[in-house]
Amino acid sequence: MRLAVTTYSASQWTIDEHARVAREIGCHGLEIRMLAGQPLTPDLPAAERRRIAEVVADSGLEICVVGSDCRLAQPEAPRASEVERTAGFIELAREWGAPVVRVFGGAQSADAPPAEADAWVAEGLRAAAVYAEPHGVRVALETHDVFNSAVRVGGIVRATAHPSAAVVWDLGHPHRAGESVAEAWAAIGPFVVHVHVKDIVRTDDEREWESVLAGQGEVPIAEMLSVLRIAGYDGYLSTEWEPRDARTGGGRKAALAQHAAYLRGILDAA
Repeated sequence: MRLAVTTYSASQWTIDEHARVAREIGCHGLEIRMLAGQPLTPDLPAAERRRIAEVVADSGLEICVVGSDCRLAQPEAPRASEVERTAGFIELAREWGAPVVRVFGGAQSADAPPAEADAWVAEGLRAAAVYAEPHGVRVALETHDVFNSAVRVGGIVRATAHPSAAVVWDLGHPHRAGESVAEAWAAIGPFVVHVHVKDIVRTDDEREWESVLAGQGEVPIAEMLSVLRIAGYDGYLSTEWEPRDARTGGGRKAALAQHAAYLRGILDAA
């Protein structure tokens, strides 16, 4: 298993800052989502695409995931538009040599039964996967938002019945949904191609959660890494740092370095 950071963890940094910090804290990959305060888009100018690739390569890193904001839990016409946008991210991933494009299920329409929303996501994911296959890219649905259940996401990916459809396992969200590591892995294990690592605690408002440094919260990170190691997972562990209050102060670089050191400690001990 190799370490990475998502640029979402410090969304205001430039690609130069992200590459420098990732290298300094011992990471091997970058997950590109936001740069200099702007979300990544598939219409990024060619010169900027080349520059990002050059900065990452010159730093001895690789782009492990292209983090799209595409959301597939929509009726036919808007879903088709999101699939088209996903195709643009797939082409960007191919250009950068990134093996994975991340997508979301998104918000479920209030008047759509869960089974119908799941079918919409599966249809969109399959269409994207069909487009991605000849490009050597996999399209991975993240355990996130209303699709935070690994059991639900696993069912959707199975319904796509396509080898280029995959999963980004963000354990924090299934944990919030009440799923154990074992339950989550049983549901999505065969499809996991990328992993987000975060730690969280409940706030004073028990309906809300807040990011904390790795090992200081409620997420069973060590158990997740043990399951991944036993299963032979050899992909990336990507730190996702999302603090919203002063309790998690100390600076973003320091937080990312702490996560990397914590993960290396568990991996070395194993």
